[in-house]
Amino acid sequence: MKNINLFLVLTILTSSLASCQTVVNLHNTYPTNTPNTYYKDIGDKLNPYEGTWVLDDGVSYIKIVLVKKVKFPVWQYFEDCIIGGFQYKKNGVEIINTLIDINSNQSDPIHYPISGNWIGDPSRTPFSQYTSDNSYLKLSIRENDCFSDIYVRRLTLNGQIAIQIFKRKPMDLHQVCNPVIPQDFHYLIKQ
Repeated sequence: MKNINLFLVLTILTSSLASCQTVVNLHNTYPTNTPNTYYKDIGDKLNPYEGTWVLDDGVSYIKIVLVKKVKFPVWQYFEDCIIGGFQYKKNGVEIINTLIDINSNQSDPIHYPISGNWIGDPSRTPFSQYTSDNSYLKLSIRENDCFSDIYVRRLTLNGQIAIQIFKRKPMDLHQVCNPVIPQDFHYLIKQ
């Protein structure tokens, strides 16, 4: 009986030691490949960006769905992040739709059509011409084979919760690609 109790104690102790992790505030450092580290969204700064967001101005239709993933395994570490997908229509014709990809199980957030977790530097914001509240989230978006940055900020627009996005031109990866969502500022309303 003593052997069984000793075995149980050792098993519990070993499993608890194996699961020990260093928890680091995601917003104070950029995730690195430090084994067994959890880059946590302390303060839940990513939460306000979750949801379904739509722009429909009669010509362009953009739908973006953003989901927070908690403790997402990346290589040898874990991180909280936003993943998502999008749909873009022009004059009622669907050009691209990656919304189904949100439900796939990817090994790395970068494999989703939209991903990221970087709360931007307020001194380097693309939104300064619109507001003095320069808090924003920087994400990557993949359109076909093009990777671009999108900057996202929360706001209230005509009494409705909304986001304003700024989509940059594609990253220079020495390849020709055809992005579909226009490079510009866009307002999307929460659904």
